[in-house]
Amino acid sequence: MPPVDAALGARLRILAGLAMIALLSSSCSRKQESPQQRYDAAKALFEQATKQFHNPSAFAQGVEQQKLQAQAAENYEKILRRYPEQTNWCAQALRSLANIRAAQTNLSEAVRAYAAVTENYPGDDWETIQAWKSAADLLWEANRHEDARKFYQKVVSRFDGTNQPSIVRIVVKGSKARLHGGE
Repeated sequence: MPPVDAALGARLRILAGLAMIALLSSSCSRKQESPQQRYDAAKALFEQATKQFHNPSAFAQGVEQQKLQAQAAENYEKILRRYPEQTNWCAQALRSLANIRAAQTNLSEAVRAYAAVTENYPGDDWETIQAWKSAADLLWEANRHEDARKFYQKVVSRFDGTNQPSIVRIVVKGSKARLHGGE
């Protein structure tokens, strides 16, 4: 192999340097997004995942359904990676990702993701109650009643109270019914 002439080597080093500068400046500009810009970007990505992929997947079949579910899951995972400080959107994205896994009949991955909603975002009561109820119902339908009861018990223990909104009281009532042997 012939030696690289000095001028070509110098040009290659300059190009490599320019590429590095471009890479660093693009990552710096991302870090300078305002909190509102990051909130808006996470929201937009969540809405895109839901409207363009997740919701339509419920009406699709076969390969098309699998493709839409995969695209929704990819966008939900992007939210979790890119916007970890946007806890409201991340909690919704993680629960939605669990819903995708449940639709794909991946029970263990769905339950793991539902449980992670509360582990990762403990202050988001609405996402927590929905995740626990979804995990419990999924396990119940899979005839894993003892595992389901653990999630129903969490719902009752945390959300049973007189000052709760009516929708929460309904979820608690249904959870109590399952705990006491009701179908």
